[in-house]
Amino acid sequence: MKYIFTLLLSALFAALTYASAPDEFNAYDLGLLGSLLLVVFGAEILIARIFVRYQFIHNAMLAGFATLNILFLNLALNNDFTLLPKYGQILALLVALFILITFMKILDENPRLARILPIVLAFATTGILAQVFLEAAPVPVQKSLIEPGKTSAKNIRSVEFKIKPNVYFISFDSMIPKPLLQKHLSLETTAYHEVLHTHFRRINNFFAVGFPTRPSLNGLLALDAEHYSEATRNGTAKQFFPGLTPSPLLEIFKHNGYETTTLFHGRYFGNDKGPHVDNYQISDKGLKHGACEFIPTEGFRMLTFMGYCFLTRTEIFRSIVERFGLTDTLGINDKLTTTEFLMTHMRAGLRKGIPQFFFSYIISPGHTPGSFDPNSESDLEEYRQYYFKESKNTAKHINTIVAFITEEDPDAIVYLFGDHGPWLSRGGTMEKNDVFFVQDRFGVYGGIYPPDRCSEFFSKPDNRKFITTVQGALKIIECLSDGKTAVSKFEGGRSPNSETRNSIRYEDYLYE
Repeated sequence: MKYIFTLLLSALFAALTYASAPDEFNAYDLGLLGSLLLVVFGAEILIARIFVRYQFIHNAMLAGFATLNILFLNLALNNDFTLLPKYGQILALLVALFILITFMKILDENPRLARILPIVLAFATTGILAQVFLEAAPVPVQKSLIEPGKTSAKNIRSVEFKIKPNVYFISFDSMIPKPLLQKHLSLETTAYHEVLHTHFRRINNFFAVGFPTRPSLNGLLALDAEHYSEATRNGTAKQFFPGLTPSPLLEIFKHNGYETTTLFHGRYFGNDKGPHVDNYQISDKGLKHGACEFIPTEGFRMLTFMGYCFLTRTEIFRSIVERFGLTDTLGINDKLTTTEFLMTHMRAGLRKGIPQFFFSYIISPGHTPGSFDPNSESDLEEYRQYYFKESKNTAKHINTIVAFITEEDPDAIVYLFGDHGPWLSRGGTMEKNDVFFVQDRFGVYGGIYPPDRCSEFFSKPDNRKFITTVQGALKIIECLSDGKTAVSKFEGGRSPNSETRNSIRYEDYLYE
């Protein structure tokens, strides 16, 4: 029964990982990873059986395998673990090993418990997976009960556009303005900042309305803090982007005859398109955009999922796939960049003859890894170098977008912004350093291309010395409707912060 206990305990932690982000595992991942785990678990049992005559060594072997399984199936992706200092991680693993060795000895001495415990683990694992499948069940589509001129948010109303150019909302991961780049990363400039300076009109003191990516972008689609908070309470806050829940931003554009599209070159926002967006474009290119998309290729985390991500990136795996003719099916040779994926669909939109609204997300330049230690100078320097290097790719993405607009859609409006900051404050709290915490996580770049579009609305004087991603969107709507606002009542520039259970007053954290 100790073998079954070891396997079921490992399966429980694998199920917890899967339940935390089920949409990021595609069918190929589940099939290949499941097969690999059967092989690994089987090998562990065979190795442990060699020492069956030596009870302590046998138990220590099983406990060690269980600890490694828990580490690479769950803890390596758990921020509560990865943010611990190295000695803390080692100590936690040693404590887990000691507890499991003790458990193995107890199971030897208590046959009844040895029969009951695996049953408990099996029920727990089944319950976790059942909850995932129940939550993934299709929700019946209901007819809209929204009154004419209104949206699904009480505080946001539809307005009539006077002009209808194509509008592109494009968010980049951890894109920040120069003042924060210099303040937090000690870099004077990067490649993408030079491109932005050349082509875009920058918005000063610009902030995201949420953190990290999903709350930020879904909060923008909600257009109203209270409406987003209500969605958080009823469990639909992640469903605006794929169109499973109606979003005021898309409703306004749809009301004005636009075809609406949300797009990401991966499955991070979900697998299924809902009825409240015309197009939800995600990649179907197999492994490249599955569970391993955000798994690093270096360090101990390369063995995440028992080395599955590492193995699928090797030449040996590639040659096996090619031999069985599965290269295209698994997307092994998919070299389409995120921007090329976006351009493909933007060009398709131009051919449709109706105004287009796109909302897309590009992972570049990228935030700190989960193992980043904010107190480590070496970690900061490593990330600084990574950010500077990756900024060159970000610059290429922006240049591609600018070239497309200039050559193929010159009347369009591009609203470009960061989803959140670089996340240098991992493990930190507002109580420790509220200015650094807020500016690092919420301070982002925001800009308009061409720079003269809607300039009078962004330069209009008001009582606020900052602009959020939501307010920028509302100013674009105001521009298109010749001065009509979609907000019934301005609630103030605040963002719900789940980590402190307070709201952030952006005016207290201006950075220029």
